[in-house]
Amino acid sequence: MKVQHIQTLVAIADAGSLRGAAEVLGKSQPALTKSLRQAEDDLGVSLFQRSSRGVVLTEVGERVLSRARTITSEITRLDDEVAQLRGEQKGAVHVCLSPLAAIKIMPRALSRFHKSHPNIEVRLTSGLFPGALKPLREGKTDIVIGPAPPVGLAREIAVEPLLDTPIVVITSRNSPFAGATSLAELTDARWIMIGAPLGPGDIFRQPFINHGLTPPKAMTTSESYFGAMSLVESLGAVCTFPLRLLEDIQKGWDIEQIPLRETIAPLRISLMTRAGHPLTPAAEELVNCVRIRSETMKRA
Repeated sequence: MKVQHIQTLVAIADAGSLRGAAEVLGKSQPALTKSLRQAEDDLGVSLFQRSSRGVVLTEVGERVLSRARTITSEITRLDDEVAQLRGEQKGAVHVCLSPLAAIKIMPRALSRFHKSHPNIEVRLTSGLFPGALKPLREGKTDIVIGPAPPVGLAREIAVEPLLDTPIVVITSRNSPFAGATSLAELTDARWIMIGAPLGPGDIFRQPFINHGLTPPKAMTTSESYFGAMSLVESLGAVCTFPLRLLEDIQKGWDIEQIPLRETIAPLRISLMTRAGHPLTPAAEELVNCVRIRSETMKRA
């Protein structure tokens, strides 16, 4: 496939129609249709199927698109890297952050970074594994900073530990579980899980297993830490929470830490990049700023 065919594929997939992709690329629809047919002829497979709503990827098309996104992102990074090596302040760094990283790490790291790279755009999004890893593998994201994923989810990902944060269990101040002192007293509590199963919020089950208790089932999940805190406050529910983050945002919320005698394994915050894909000079400098901020936090 030629580069123009790859760009055509990505544009059609993102727009969901040939007409929309033609507008994005500034080409006529017949020209785009011809480019798509050439790409499909080169590969010997159909990449899209027409539907009442536009076009949808075939199963093979989905696989090809994943590779195509990686190629287009690498072309963009190549342009940015060459410009930066020439001394130009050009390009962008895409970073996905967990709530703790967004509040405790990135502000000061970004302040340091912009002193030397004032014209480099830094695009921040929020997310937790496993959802944050797919955009990283595809090259949409340069850096992910958040809880380290299990080994089984970390394929093609370079994981660099930054710091650990203690994990505590929180509930509302008027909850019947506020005075609990052991996990055994929380087996019947309403648990909120932050993120998807296999994500960092799922860690609440293991301490119960370690102490010979049947782990409770979380009947409610929240993709947002602040959403989880709202549910904890209003419902008297309980959930695990990073202590470093709780110390900063607890004020203003009617919640408190449950004084459990059992300890929960700390959550490791890590920096994740694509294995085998070097960062641009600007992205590498941002990583260095993140490392400096993390070291400062560890000493505090």
